[in-house]
Amino acid sequence: MSVHASSAGPITATGTEPRNHDGQAIAITVFSTIRLPGRVFLPVLFLVTRTFPKLTGTLRQLSFIHFARWAIIRRLPYNGPPQRKRRLRYPHMYFESNFNGGWEEYIDAFSHILTSGMTAFWGTSYGFPKPLPTAPFKAYIQANETEADHYYSAYPDATSTMIQRALELDAKLTPLQRNAEKMDPDAFAAAYRAFLADAQDAL
Repeated sequence: MSVHASSAGPITATGTEPRNHDGQAIAITVFSTIRLPGRVFLPVLFLVTRTFPKLTGTLRQLSFIHFARWAIIRRLPYNGPPQRKRRLRYPHMYFESNFNGGWEEYIDAFSHILTSGMTAFWGTSYGFPKPLPTAPFKAYIQANETEADHYYSAYPDATSTMIQRALELDAKLTPLQRNAEKMDPDAFAAAYRAFLADAQDAL
């Protein structure tokens, strides 16, 4: 089932939340068939981006994205009868990501901020319409999207930005907690004021 979302969270045609939605976290999975040029180009692209992580720096800066992953699928694994292991006639691009916010906003960010990157990753897939304008690109994603059978988020009520800030705050608070018992009131007051000044961005 194709999934549409707003900032309030995605809703299926039956009026219920889809299985790839848990609190503020949303999962997206997209399969697309790769044309012949991509069978040569994409492995090279993946190698280059792994070797030079700075090339994906813009993607890493989008704090609402938990992670994004592209992979080439050439065969299906054996998971027991009646399924059997088989090689696909055509390789497929497998894209998965977790993010916060709305589905529409997520695709818009990819289209407008990562235009060249989206063209590089999906440009050799059949039917890819280019990232801009966004309407055909969204229709392409919807046509190739697969809803998850099960999706779990460890912190469903928190965004990725909130979790990152909490980790930063914990790292700054730990030294104060460790040394508090050794301080007299004046020393603790000074240390606490210093902590508040240093931790403003995480509060």
